[in-house]
Amino acid sequence: MAKAQRKPVPVARMTDLWLLLLSGVGLVLSAYLVWTRQAHAPVYCPLGSGCEVVQSSRFAAVFGIPVALLGLLFYAYLFIIAARPLEPGRRLSLALPAAFAGVGSSAVFMVVQQTVIRATCSLCIVSALLTAAIPALLVARRPVRISRAAWAASAGAFVLAAGFLLWGYAASAPAAPEAAYADGLAKHLTATGVKLYGAYWCPHCTDQKQMFGKAAAQLPYVECDARSPIGKPAVCAAAKIRAFPTWDIAGKRYEGVLSLEELARLSGYSPPP
Repeated sequence: MAKAQRKPVPVARMTDLWLLLLSGVGLVLSAYLVWTRQAHAPVYCPLGSGCEVVQSSRFAAVFGIPVALLGLLFYAYLFIIAARPLEPGRRLSLALPAAFAGVGSSAVFMVVQQTVIRATCSLCIVSALLTAAIPALLVARRPVRISRAAWAASAGAFVLAAGFLLWGYAASAPAAPEAAYADGLAKHLTATGVKLYGAYWCPHCTDQKQMFGKAAAQLPYVECDARSPIGKPAVCAAAKIRAFPTWDIAGKRYEGVLSLEELARLSGYSPPP
């Protein structure tokens, strides 16, 4: 008499509470950074003012997309994967490549902070630790052996995410100005009573000055940090400056970096023929 075939035991579908917790923390953190950037609100940074410096730098966005928003989408995806009742093996195949993409982008962002911006954002460090903990958790708690295809997809996601950030940063580098045009515009801005308010530690202010090249020395710049030898915090406080850089042109305020063409248009500058 033939033996009855055993039916395969169905794999239980469940949520992943640990992944849900880590991605949830990252989701809240990224949402906070997105909100502060969009609202031009000060960032609460547990250790120093590095968060403000990083958030105001050109490296806080890539191809015009805030890095914090990319982080928000990353954590949201993992949060959904963690919350859905999936087979553990299926969840691993969906989450692992995304987790390695997060590690790749986070690694680039942290290196840029230390080597280019030269500021430490403690909230960014928390996010970096979360992105490192997530793939470690997935691998340590893997329900099945991870296939070569899954490792290859994860490695590819790591390289693509890191490359995307590096490409975006290279593409957003300030263009070299035409010396005569930049010099004439800087002198015109000063002669017409325009003011540029900034702080020595503000990367966006540095980017704005670099657009003028050597002509930056001609700009009507007002330093707002009292720690600078040329600082005039009282002037900035009286002007109610709340973000750096801030342009005051013909009585109107413009926050953020402006192109030379935009400055020429707003100030009525016409270069000599």
